[in-house]
Amino acid sequence: MSSHFNTTCWTVILDSAKSDPAESRPALESLCQTYWEPLYSYARRSGQSHENAQDITQSFFKHLLEKNLPGHADPGLGRFRSYLLSSLRHFMVDYHRSSKSLKRGGQVEHVPFKAEFLPSLPSNGETPEAAYDRKWAHTLITLCLDRIQAEQATIGQSERFSLMRPLLLDPGDRSPAAGELTSRFGMTPGSIRTAISRLRARFREIVRQEVSRLVADASEIDDEIAYLFRAMQ
Repeated sequence: MSSHFNTTCWTVILDSAKSDPAESRPALESLCQTYWEPLYSYARRSGQSHENAQDITQSFFKHLLEKNLPGHADPGLGRFRSYLLSSLRHFMVDYHRSSKSLKRGGQVEHVPFKAEFLPSLPSNGETPEAAYDRKWAHTLITLCLDRIQAEQATIGQSERFSLMRPLLLDPGDRSPAAGELTSRFGMTPGSIRTAISRLRARFREIVRQEVSRLVADASEIDDEIAYLFRAMQ
C-alpha cells in the first residue's frame, strides 16, 4: 500500500503538517482550494449561516495544522473523503464550544478560496452528508474536465473542447454546440461523435486516476466512482 499511498491525496494532508511554513502553506492552500466547497456545504446544510460556515471551514484547515492532525492521519482507516468529513464533524463540536474565540475577524487565519464560489444551497431538504457528497462529486468531475480542457489547450483545441465539454456528461444532449462545431470547425456529425467518444474515454481514464488518489486501496476505486456518480443525481 505504501507505493500507492505516496500518490494519493493523503500525501497532501500529511505534507501540510510539515513544520516549515514555506513547505506546508502550498499544501494547505491546495487542499483548501480543492475541498473548500464540500466541507462548506456540509456546514451550511448543518444549519450554519454563510458567515459561520465560512469561518468553520477556514478554521478547520487551520486546526489541522495547529493540532498536527494530518501527522496522525492513517490512510488505512478509510477513504480520504470520509476522513475529512469525520474530522470536520469532530471539529464542529469543539468549534461550537469555543465559538467566542473563533468569531469572524478574531483569531481565524483565512486562506484564499475561489472567488467565483457562491454560497448557494438546494432547496430539496438533503442531509448535510448528502450535500457534502454531492458537492464532492461535482468538485471531482469539474477537476477532471478541467484537466481535459488543459490537455486540449496544449494542442490548440481549447475552443472546440469548450463546445464539447457539456456533451461529455450528457450523451443525449442536442444543444446548439453541434451546429457550432460544424460551422466553426468544419466537423461532420460522424467526426463529432468520434471526437466525443475519444474524449469520453479520456474522461473516464482521468476520473479513475483522480479517484485512485482518494482511496487507500485500488480495490475501492470502482465502488467510489459509482458512489460519487450516484451522489451527483
